[in-house]
Order: sequence, then C-alpha cells, then structure tokens
Amino acid sequence: MKKLLWFIVSFLAFEIVILVLIDFILLLGELKLAITTDAMLGSVKELFLHPVQAIEGYVASKNPLFFILTVLNLFYSALLQLKRKTKKDGWDIHEKNAYHGSARWAKEKEILDGNFIAKSEKDVREIFLQSLKGHDTKI
Repeated sequence: MKKLLWFIVSFLAFEIVILVLIDFILLLGELKLAITTDAMLGSVKELFLHPVQAIEGYVASKNPLFFILTVLNLFYSALLQLKRKTKKDGWDIHEKNAYHGSARWAKEKEILDGNFIAKSEKDVREIFLQSLKGHDTKI
C-alpha cells in the first residue's frame, strides 16, 4: 500500500513538471521572441487553476510530447518504486570492511594476530606477582 501511494505521489509530481514544460514549450512557440515573464506567469497560473482542462486539451489535440512524456513518467515512477530499498531489520555490515555503526565482537584472529602472546589469567597473575617481589611497596 505504501509503495502504491508513493507511486501515485511521484507520478503526479512528475506529471505537473511535464505539464509546465509542455506549457512553456507551447507558449514559446506561440509568442517566440515576444515572450515575457508576465505571459509565463499567466500561463502557469492558468495551468494550475485548470489542470484537467489543460490535460483534456493536450489529449484532444493529440500532443505527442504529452503522450510520450506521460508514458515515460509512468515507467519511471514504477521503476523508482521497484528499485526503492525497503527498510532493513538491521545494519548491513560487510565483515571485512566495517564502517561507522558496525560495532561487533572481535574475532580471535583479529586480537591474536602474532603481535600478542595469549596467556591465561593465572599465568598473567603469577608473572605480575613475581615482578612485585623484588620491589618495595611502601609509599
């Protein structure tokens, strides 16, 4: 349902752009070099006040630009919705090249890569206590 709603919204948004583009092209063809901003604004105002009549006029006159762009808009809006990524359950993390937001527990081979020697807690405690025997602990 959500994809259908976004399809309709994107189709209508692009269709408005198409209508304005065709309107400007027709206005430019009609007025040529005498085109002014007042004429452009008036044309856009008329288009937004009566969009259904504008579409009916393009269909009645069999405007090929309108039909081609509308069909392309239909396909493009559908393609946008098909290619749109859906919400994921979690972060997609690439194990070998993790970036921000990819906190995870380290693997043993990542910690013990040859630079460190693995010893048990008991061995580490014994070595530490042996190192303290020869030192004076008074402050």
